[in-house]
Amino acid sequence: MPYSWSALSTSWKLLLRRSTLVLALKVAGALAGYGFAYVALRRLGAGNYGYFELAFTVLSILSVFAKWGLDGLLLREIPALNATEGRTLTRQAMWASMLGSLVLAGGLWLSAPWLATTYGGYTGLWRATAVVLPLWTLVQVWSEVRRAQHRYLGFGLLQNSILLGMVAAAMALLPWFSSVERVLWGLAVSAALLLGRGWLDLRPTALRSLWVFRAPATAMFLTGTLFMVMTWTDTLMLGYFLEPEDVGAYRVAFKIGTLITFAQFAVNASLGPRISELWSRGDRAELQREVRRVALLNSALGVPAFVGITVLAPWLLSFFSPDFAEYAGTLRVLALGQIVNALCGPVMYLLNMTGHEQSARRTMTVASVANLAANFALIPWLGVAGAAWATSGTMILWNVWALVAVYRKTGIRTLIFVR
Repeated sequence: MPYSWSALSTSWKLLLRRSTLVLALKVAGALAGYGFAYVALRRLGAGNYGYFELAFTVLSILSVFAKWGLDGLLLREIPALNATEGRTLTRQAMWASMLGSLVLAGGLWLSAPWLATTYGGYTGLWRATAVVLPLWTLVQVWSEVRRAQHRYLGFGLLQNSILLGMVAAAMALLPWFSSVERVLWGLAVSAALLLGRGWLDLRPTALRSLWVFRAPATAMFLTGTLFMVMTWTDTLMLGYFLEPEDVGAYRVAFKIGTLITFAQFAVNASLGPRISELWSRGDRAELQREVRRVALLNSALGVPAFVGITVLAPWLLSFFSPDFAEYAGTLRVLALGQIVNALCGPVMYLLNMTGHEQSARRTMTVASVANLAANFALIPWLGVAGAAWATSGTMILWNVWALVAVYRKTGIRTLIFVR
C-alpha cells in the first residue's frame, strides 16, 4: 500500500514541514552562494577571489570568538524559558557579542599592516574585514535566536549564503563592486539590512546575570572554536603554502561538496531545539524516534547527492572555471567526508543539547589537532589534494568518535542501520 501524507505520524509531519521550509531556503541560499562564486570569479579574477576567501575565513573565525558560545547557549536555553526570560537572555547575548566583536574588530584594524606583510593580502582587505565583523557576528547570533523560537523562515534568511547572494546580485548590476574591499563593504550592508528585528534587542540591558551561564557558554565556545579551526585550517594553510588561485579553486570544490549535507542542515535546523525539549522532559524514547527520522532523511537525500557529485565532479567544477576541472579528484575526496558526516547524524547537536558539551569539546580537540597536523604534512606534499585528504579524514574521525560518545552518554543511536 503506497504511503500518503495522511498516513504519516504527527511527528513525521512536523519534521517534514519544518525541514522542507529550511531546505527550500537552503537551496535558495546555495544557489545564491554559488552565484556569488560565479560572479566574483568573473568580476575579480581567481586571485582576488582567493583573497576574499581568506578574508571570509578570518571573519568566520573571529566571529566565533566574539560570540563566545552564546549562540549555542541561546539555542539550548530559549526553548525552556518563558517569553520575557527569553527576550532578556537574547538581549544580553546580543550586547555581549557586539562588544566582543568590536574589540576584535579594533585589533584586526590595527594589525592590518602586519597581516598584509606577514601573511598576505593587503591592508585595505583586512580593514574592510574588520568593519564587517560586528555586523556579521550579530547576524550569526540572531539567526540562532530565530531557530530557537522555531522561526525557521527568519533563520533561513539569515544564513551566510543569503548574504553572499545579495552581494552577488549587487555585483552583477553595479560596476562599483570592482575590488575585494568593496565586496566586503557590500557584505556589511547586507548584514545590517537582514538583522531586521535583531536591532531591537540591542536596547540597553544589564549583563551581570549572564555570568551564570559562563561555564556552558565557554564549553560551547571551545567546541565551536575547535570546529572552526578544523573547518578553516585547510584554507589558511593553502593561503600560506600555495597561491590565491589555489585557495579559490579549493573553496569552490568545498562548497560543491557541501551539497551532500543540504538535507542534514535543513533537518538539523529544527532538531536542535527539539533535542533540548525532549531531553529536559526525560522522553528518551521519543528522542530516539526523532533522531531515527532525521537519519532516514539525511541518508535518503545525502546518498544520491554523493553519487551525483562523484560522477559529475569535472563538469560541476568547470562550470565555475574551465581550469577547475583538474580538481575533480579533490572534490571527490571532499565528498567522501561529507557523506560520512551526513550518515553519522546530528552527533554534535546531541552532545551539546543534552548537557554533554564537555564531551563535544574533547572530541573536537582531538580532531583539530589531527587536522592541523594532517594539513601541515599533506599540503606541501600533495598541494590542494592534501588539504582535501586532511579535511575529509578528520571529518570522518570526529563524526565516528562523537557517534560513539553520543551512545555512551545518552544511549541514543544515530545510524539508520543500528536499532
